[in-house]
Amino acid sequence: MRVSFREDEDRPGQFALWEANCQRSIKGRVGQRELRELEAALLALPEKRLIRGLLTDDAGGVCSIACYAQHKGLDLSKVDREDESDEVGIRAGMPRLVAWQVVAMNDLHLDTVWEVAHGPVERGHGTYLVREMTPEERYTKMLAWVRAQLEER
Repeated sequence: MRVSFREDEDRPGQFALWEANCQRSIKGRVGQRELRELEAALLALPEKRLIRGLLTDDAGGVCSIACYAQHKGLDLSKVDREDESDEVGIRAGMPRLVAWQVVAMNDLHLDTVWEVAHGPVERGHGTYLVREMTPEERYTKMLAWVRAQLEER
C-alpha cells in the first residue's frame, strides 16, 4: 500500500493528535512553501489528470506526489512505482506529514464519486450511484484541495 493507514487507535485521541500535527505541518512555513510548489507543479502538467495507486503509469500518468517530485527535479525513473509515495515526496523536499496528507487525498479520499441516480432527493432519501473518480476529476479536486490549504500571503 502506498500510504499506511489504520482506523483503530492504540491510545484514546491518537488519531486526533495525528490530524492536528498534519494541520500544523500544512500551515507551517515549509508546508505552505511546498504546497505552493505542488500547486505550480499541478498547473504545469500538460495533461490535467492524476492517477491513483501508483506513482506513474505506462501512459505517462502521474499521481500528485510524482507530479510534485518531477517538478522539483527528482528522477522518477530511479524510483519503484509502488514505493511509499510519501517517501518520494519527502525526498523531493516536502515535510513528512504534508506528503502523507497529499498521498492520502490522492489515493484514499479522492477515489469515488457519489451521484444522484434520478429524481428529486429528500433529506435522507434518494438513490445514488457510486463510481470511480476519473483522473481529470481527481486533478480538479486535488488542485482545489491544495488551494484550500494555502494561506494568503
